[in-house]
Amino acid sequence: MIFIPAGLAALAVLFFFLGRGQGRKAYDMQTTETSSAADLARLASDIAQEIGAGSLAQTAEIKGTIECDAPLSAEMSGTGCVWYRSVVTREYEEPYTERDSDGKTRSGTRRGSETVSSNERRVPFRVRDASGSCEVDPEGAAMDGERVLSRFEQGDQGPSLSFGGLTVRLGGIGAGRRTIGYRLEEWAVPTGRAVYVLGEARDDGGRLRVGKPSAKGGRFLVSLKTEEELVRAAKSGSTILTVLAGLFTAAAVVVLVLVLTGVI
Repeated sequence: MIFIPAGLAALAVLFFFLGRGQGRKAYDMQTTETSSAADLARLASDIAQEIGAGSLAQTAEIKGTIECDAPLSAEMSGTGCVWYRSVVTREYEEPYTERDSDGKTRSGTRRGSETVSSNERRVPFRVRDASGSCEVDPEGAAMDGERVLSRFEQGDQGPSLSFGGLTVRLGGIGAGRRTIGYRLEEWAVPTGRAVYVLGEARDDGGRLRVGKPSAKGGRFLVSLKTEEELVRAAKSGSTILTVLAGLFTAAAVVVLVLVLTGVI
């Protein structure tokens, strides 16, 4: 029975570290001052004059409107965007037979799902504010977009499924499984929207842009939410996860005592 308190303790540790991660996320956003495009250009110029071009590498936070000369077209919804993720999930039902603890056999039908297609793309873009614009290279960023499509196509579509610009080769399905239909979901960061970016400003290669931090563990986030919304969500998540860590720690101690005293 010792595995029960051990499992509870493991969950407590997991919740603790997840909560601490959310707390650090809120701290990183709150302690990074928002820079305008002009501020970053001026900083890059000053550093270049002092120690040479390509020397800027500083955590930066920018806010503005997304611009892109060659935006993507999300493959299912057709949304003009700088990032999208498309997922096609097959939902099915299958017969099953199982034996309970008394040795009795029970049969029935259960539902399940499996991902048959998942695709993600992103392209560089600019963030424009009142002072100008700054390029963003989103490679490696945590992209926080919006759902632009959620649709269920009922029935078996045969060997392939076509929707918008997407054609998915479905292949076979497990023996005894009956396809109910396909759920199509897509998330995107559309052009023309207000965006929040936290990353590292660099001017290597003669180009000023915000991208993935060079230091391990550096935070890189592109979000349609405001900074205030993100900080509030991170703080709330940190509080909830910390409370859960405390509850599971207490539960692990109680169960351990009960096991050691022979109560259970």
